[in-house]
Amino acid sequence: MRLSESSFQQLKALIGEALNEFRRPQEQSVVTDIHIMPIRETGDVTISDDDRDLATVRLSDLVEIPEEDFYQVMEKALRRILKDIDQVDPLENLAIWKPFSFVLVDDDRETVAELMLFDEDNTLLSQSLMQGLDEELDSFLKDLLAE
Repeated sequence: MRLSESSFQQLKALIGEALNEFRRPQEQSVVTDIHIMPIRETGDVTISDDDRDLATVRLSDLVEIPEEDFYQVMEKALRRILKDIDQVDPLENLAIWKPFSFVLVDDDRETVAELMLFDEDNTLLSQSLMQGLDEELDSFLKDLLAE
C-alpha cells in the first residue's frame, strides 16, 4: 500500500508550507524537532515544532492504509518528500539552530521514526548511519563498565 499521487503532492505542499516559517530571514529559531503527526483514523496530518502547530491537511486516503502498515507507509513517503525538498532547497539552510530533526510521531507525540537529522556542521545523517548505533553504544558501555 502507498499514498496516492494526489496525497503525496498535498503532503509535500504541507511540509513546504510549514517550512516557510523557517526560511524567512530572521533570528534562528530554537527548535529541536519538527514533528510530523499523521492520524490514520481522521486522515489529518499536522506538522508542528516544539511549541505550536505549523500546518495541517486532511488526506482522505490515509484511512485506507491498513493499520499494521500505516507508519511504514508514512515513513517511506515522508523520507522521499524530505529528500525531494532538500534537493531543491537544502533543509540545512533553515533558520533553526542545529542540531534539529524531522520526526514522525504518533497521536501521543511519541517518536515512531527519526526521518532526518542535521547536526552543527550541517551534515545530514542518513538512516543507514544511525542503524546499529544503539547496539554499538550499548556494547561499548558494557565493555567499559566491565573493566
